[in-house]
Amino acid sequence: MCEFTGKCANIIQSWNPAVLGLLDSLPYDEEVVVWGRRWIVKTSTLGERHGYGVYACEDIIVEDSASCRREGPTFFPYGGPIYKRRHWNRILTQHPEWKTFALEMDTFAGSTRRHSDGRVIDGDPIRSGNIVGFMNSMVGTQPKRRANCEWVFVEGPPPAPYGQTYHEDHCLVIATRTIRSGDELFTHYEWN
Repeated sequence: MCEFTGKCANIIQSWNPAVLGLLDSLPYDEEVVVWGRRWIVKTSTLGERHGYGVYACEDIIVEDSASCRREGPTFFPYGGPIYKRRHWNRILTQHPEWKTFALEMDTFAGSTRRHSDGRVIDGDPIRSGNIVGFMNSMVGTQPKRRANCEWVFVEGPPPAPYGQTYHEDHCLVIATRTIRSGDELFTHYEWN
């Protein structure tokens, strides 16, 4: 856990990755099982500048119809402590580098929350055991790559046995096209 000073000390939330079925530590270059699927975290195909990436260790088939792509296989949640936006902004004044792995939950179309009441997930893979934090964006990649998964906001807690009493809502990663064993996962880091 990091050391905090000032007002941020009283808003840091404790986090247990097992609540969402995530790992409590992240091994690199070793297969891990998260939500019933096998994955490996290793150096990204995008090069050292992008750090690590998440790779599938098994084939994940997505049917070729548009409706199936919108409701593809679920991989895992984007997990980490959830903060109110105003608390998160205070934390960022002391730790601006934490912004890299922040996912704003209430920016999707149809959200009924006011911007000031928005929530942010701190999905840093090291602090939270969040394997999803290692997924890279395909934006600006050379040669051009296509995203093979996307974020989905889900109202309500994650499915059993994960997080029924701890989370009002959650965000999942789903496949948007077929992923073969050894493929790196890419997303677009934006809501649809």
